[in-house]
Amino acid sequence: MDLTKFTTFTHPSVRDLAWAIGSSVLLEAPSGRLGFNMIDNQWVEDRYVRHYQWLQGIDENPLSLLSFLNKKNDALIGKYFESLLEFWFTHHPDFELVLSNVQVKDAQQTLGEIDFILNDTFSEETYHLEVACKYYYSKFNQPDWNSWWGPNHQDKLSLKMEKFRRQTSLIKSAQGRKILNSCGIPSIPSVVLLKGYFFYPYNLLEKALAPRWSSSHHCAGWCLPLNDLPILADTGRQWCVLPKKSWLAPYSSQNNELPIYSGREMVDLLHAEKEYATKLVAQVEQNEQGYWIESHRALVV
Repeated sequence: MDLTKFTTFTHPSVRDLAWAIGSSVLLEAPSGRLGFNMIDNQWVEDRYVRHYQWLQGIDENPLSLLSFLNKKNDALIGKYFESLLEFWFTHHPDFELVLSNVQVKDAQQTLGEIDFILNDTFSEETYHLEVACKYYYSKFNQPDWNSWWGPNHQDKLSLKMEKFRRQTSLIKSAQGRKILNSCGIPSIPSVVLLKGYFFYPYNLLEKALAPRWSSSHHCAGWCLPLNDLPILADTGRQWCVLPKKSWLAPYSSQNNELPIYSGREMVDLLHAEKEYATKLVAQVEQNEQGYWIESHRALVV
């Protein structure tokens, strides 16, 4: 997928919003194979093209977006992604947001949370939408979802897909039906929007196996262990270390300055950390305007 299209937006938060809307989904599973349906790239591309001018307007005057995000103050990347989508659903006339982040409870416990219930005025549909932005690296170079691990080494793609099954079943429970009835909504379908990145082993790029049912256009990078990082020390490339809030859209130094490191400087910086946690680094190159633009990204585990 051509990610450079997002670097045309000036403001980092608008760039992230554009990515949240227009980036490829991670998986495109056949209908009915998972017990729930997933939004596909055709839906994503249609909405991105249709809403591109609206995004340009937000980029020219981002105050409404920045004010919305400041009120949310989301430190977690997943919650930040959800907030970007919530802004989209509440500020674009193609959507009417009926409910968001509603807890489903019985007498004893919380069963789960419904992300969004939307009236899609463009398609004239009402549906329950579960969303996630996830980052998984190939642990064993296998297509099986158990082989794809999160940066914290605890999450797995298989666990996330199982969670989606539970989340999408909430609306069919007695408690979920009560929530729908309170809004005057009959039974509605559930769909899942999964975005993020898959990272492939740097030393197996030509033989790397994608996850089962991965989208052919998914966002991707490569991964390597911290101990192997010195191979990047003397390549002549330039790098920046991306903070969590910069994990969505490709990095651009226009209005989003981060220190730029040589390979040697980056290796020394990461090896100097006493308690190392997985880092996302971006290889950057200067464009004709002199801005540093991300060309590749890597997860250092």
